[in-house]
Amino acid sequence: MIHRVEIDNFALVEHTGVSFGAGLTVLSGETGAGKSIVVDALEFAIGGRSDRSMLRAGAEEAVVSILFSGQDLEQEDEIIISRGLRDNNRSYAKINGHLVTVSELRSITEPLVAIHSQSDQQSIFSESVHKALLDAFGGSSVARALAIYFSQYEEYKSIEKRLSELFQDPETRDRRRGILRYQVEEIENAEVVPGEEEQLLKKIRTVSAVIEIATYIGQAMNELSGDDEHSAQAQLSRAIANMHAASKHSSYMKDVLERAESLRHDLTEIVVDLERVYDRLDVRPEEIERANARLAQLRRLQDKYGDDLNAVIEYGQKARHELDRLDRTEEELAFLTDRRNELLAALRHSADQLLSIRNDCAAKLSKSINAELADLNMKNASFEVSVEALDLNEDCVPSDPHAVRFKIAPNPGEPLMPLISIISGGEASRVLLAIKTVLASVDHVSTLIFDEIDTGISGKTTTMIARKLISIAKHCQVICVTHSAQIAAAADRHLLIGKYVEGGRTRTTVQEIDGEDRVMEVARLLSGRPNDEASRLLALRLIEAKNDL
Repeated sequence: MIHRVEIDNFALVEHTGVSFGAGLTVLSGETGAGKSIVVDALEFAIGGRSDRSMLRAGAEEAVVSILFSGQDLEQEDEIIISRGLRDNNRSYAKINGHLVTVSELRSITEPLVAIHSQSDQQSIFSESVHKALLDAFGGSSVARALAIYFSQYEEYKSIEKRLSELFQDPETRDRRRGILRYQVEEIENAEVVPGEEEQLLKKIRTVSAVIEIATYIGQAMNELSGDDEHSAQAQLSRAIANMHAASKHSSYMKDVLERAESLRHDLTEIVVDLERVYDRLDVRPEEIERANARLAQLRRLQDKYGDDLNAVIEYGQKARHELDRLDRTEEELAFLTDRRNELLAALRHSADQLLSIRNDCAAKLSKSINAELADLNMKNASFEVSVEALDLNEDCVPSDPHAVRFKIAPNPGEPLMPLISIISGGEASRVLLAIKTVLASVDHVSTLIFDEIDTGISGKTTTMIARKLISIAKHCQVICVTHSAQIAAAADRHLLIGKYVEGGRTRTTVQEIDGEDRVMEVARLLSGRPNDEASRLLALRLIEAKNDL
């Protein structure tokens, strides 16, 4: 609820701080004192309209801050909202010191505060909340029936989604099946193995190295022992023959000849060793061709289905899964179609059950509100909670099958019309009180503010309004600007709005009054003569008689 309000440079208010409490708080004062300024400031603070006329003359900025406290807040026990208006007609808003948009401010304050004045209809007159109020009034019986309907609705929407995924058009389904089958066959026939690409590249490098080694060995063998007369062995043999002829005439050449013969022997061994190595080499150039062809195949698959072989394999698995599912589509389509038709019938039955329960609750709620209206001197008014069934077919299955609307005929002979479209300001005040009295325990707005709800009302009706306000204040915080002595006397807290002139400037003040000051203010509201003894005695009796209300 609202704990305290600080107002600075707003309209005629230079500065004031107002504390509020639980129950019913009234604001009263002389005509023209500015009683509605507090309500205007509260409305501005929670995200209402703003214009430069709200800024106190000569001030650069107006600021209104509200401290909320209590169990109404979801995450914090206290929250401070503030809104400012600068002389350039730009406004800003803060929540706990952090700047927010006005829409964010409204989203926070909407469930906390509702203001009703002659120019503003309170949220209860909005058709968007009528259904919620009726269902809350209906309690567990409505909740159970609604839960059954919504459970069926969720399953129905899930089946509809699944049916749309199954491509109910046979031609589309067949085209998709053909594409998937080609993709699956291409990937599965390739028999892709994770890591295969790296193995192929390694194999190509190895076989290429073996071929290169064999080539060099072959060239070496040819240079050493080939059939060519220029091979090393052929030339060495011719040289040895010449050295043998020379050794017949020189003993020194015999020694050289022996060394040459040893060299020919070593050369022969080298050739033998080269032949042995060459024979052991596994030279298969066709392996490179096969490996390159396989690598090209894998690269094509990656271009189509993924960045690497793992992605290709995963794509193939998903395609296989979808293909298998499509192959089962006809059977699944038949099953889901039958289930959807069953659910549609069940939804219609549940909607009828819910309609019956809601109509029963609507009749009880209408009766209770009409009784309250009679207490508020609207005996001839006729109030009705209307529940309308919406179309429910294959093309339209609403999440809630009914529309709920509050209707009223203020005078006999007039047709029932939507509440918000025909009701006048004075009637709206009493209708609001009647609805609030009946629904106070289920309408979760924390603070309800009435601006001059008693306008145009007097006598017994005013006393009844006071009783309704007390009843509502048992369930939420009520703040009421009033001209009525009966309402002022019924309050738990009384705030007096005053106005004075100082230094040529008009200033508005707000102060809590109690005791004799409160008796005098109620007496003033009774007769306009706060010092009149008879008025004071009657005022005192009204205040003391609060508990009887």
